[in-house]
Amino acid sequence: MLRVRQLIPPVTARCADGRVVQAWDFKQKRALAIVFLHAGCRRCVDFLERLSEQAAQLRAREAVALVVFSETISVGGNFPAQIVVAADVSGKSQRAYLGADAFGPAGQDRVGVFVTDRYGELCAQWSGPHEDALPQAGEILGVLSQIQMSCEECSSPE
Repeated sequence: MLRVRQLIPPVTARCADGRVVQAWDFKQKRALAIVFLHAGCRRCVDFLERLSEQAAQLRAREAVALVVFSETISVGGNFPAQIVVAADVSGKSQRAYLGADAFGPAGQDRVGVFVTDRYGELCAQWSGPHEDALPQAGEILGVLSQIQMSCEECSSPE
């Protein structure tokens, strides 16, 4: 497990349109929710859809969700700019966040959500073997609100 307040490891994934996206693309620009989901899982796609419904809330909190699958998948529909869907088929990013045991004989065994501030410092994390370990979108937005309020550049001084 990663420790809260540590700098996050690198994440590199490829979007369906072929562009490569990295967590550091957002450094000093946006807070980031990095989400690792199972490919081919209906509940994970539902989670992605619920998160994309919160795009306006992500924008208001100056945040982006980077959703990473372990294989290229087709999840239909266009996602708002605040939701970046990509695949890391090497599994390197998943192992860095979810642990060396992130993959088993049947593929990816763990899912997780990792929320960082705009400087790449981990602020909250949830992970587990099943989608039940994932937070509700409101929990993620709550952490992002706290990040925005505590950012000296983002909020009014106390």
